[in-house]
Amino acid sequence: MKAGDVINGYLILEDFKVVGAGLSKWTFAERAGRSYFIKEFLSPTYPDDAAPGSEKTKAKKRARCATFEAQHRGMQNALAPLSAYGGNLIVTLDFFRAGAKYYKVTEKVDAEDLGPAGISALSFRQQLVLMKSVAHSLKILHDLRIVHGDLKPSNILVKRTELGYTSKLIDFDSSYIAGRPPGPEEIVGTINYYSPELLGYIQEAGVAPTELGVASDVFALGLIYTEFLTGSMPPFDAATYHEPAVAVRSGEVLRIPRDGILPELADLVDRMMLAVPANRPSIAAVHQTLMGIRTAAEPEAAAPAATSSNLRGRLLRPGAPETRTSPAAGSGLRGKLVGRRTDKNKP
Repeated sequence: MKAGDVINGYLILEDFKVVGAGLSKWTFAERAGRSYFIKEFLSPTYPDDAAPGSEKTKAKKRARCATFEAQHRGMQNALAPLSAYGGNLIVTLDFFRAGAKYYKVTEKVDAEDLGPAGISALSFRQQLVLMKSVAHSLKILHDLRIVHGDLKPSNILVKRTELGYTSKLIDFDSSYIAGRPPGPEEIVGTINYYSPELLGYIQEAGVAPTELGVASDVFALGLIYTEFLTGSMPPFDAATYHEPAVAVRSGEVLRIPRDGILPELADLVDRMMLAVPANRPSIAAVHQTLMGIRTAAEPEAAAPAATSSNLRGRLLRPGAPETRTSPAAGSGLRGKLVGRRTDKNKP
């Protein structure tokens, strides 16, 4: 596929780009006067009757494709009522197979490429609005017991508004129902933002699937809030442990630097990064605390376009996304970690 081609009614505007770990490629498309982000998954690929390989091999590939489809269609159906075009949750609008390849379509977001360093340079009022909007979007997911599963700054797009900035939460490819994650070998994501329980689960270090719940997202969000407010991760012995989750599993306690941070906000972020999931605040408590922090002439965060009160019980178990592995960091932990994925909806 290249610029000028049409696939499933979408006019491809630019050639596809491969970024990050190379698990997919993406571009922008147009249909009926609207702009879209379209991702092509490089794996799995569906083998037709003429594809090379034995019938047994092709049957295994088709079974994997069926699981992949069930995951994506199940999460698409669950999330579809949560956000319309223009909302704060950038959910899948279309998912289809064309030939051997699978494609996902979402709204295109004209985002500001600020990054954590840029956000940390904003006024506190602007930072607070962004933090509130992220928490509000995540609360909608957690009310349905949906774990985002891959929270990181690149999955929180920042959009300029008349009042400053708001956030758009993207990429639900790794989402799952709390307590029902995919198998350890099937999880993808970025280790920098893993919770300690997610790391232990992937390394098969005695963490049961039932221990992976919405609190895993809260830990990741604590790391992100620290970056938003200070421009960097919370301090820890990076030379020894390399990643925050490894440090926490080894006994370190993460704390946000307090210089210039409101004590109430610093206490909240510290609690979000606690080692024990049950000791972290819920996302509802995080949002409530943020809403109680006021600044002069502070605008309210833009509300997402939908609620979740009537959607319980409509979720399908996600299946197996593409997996990559790399050597583990840190001492005394098993060496199975998942590689990084950075292909995201960004202009």
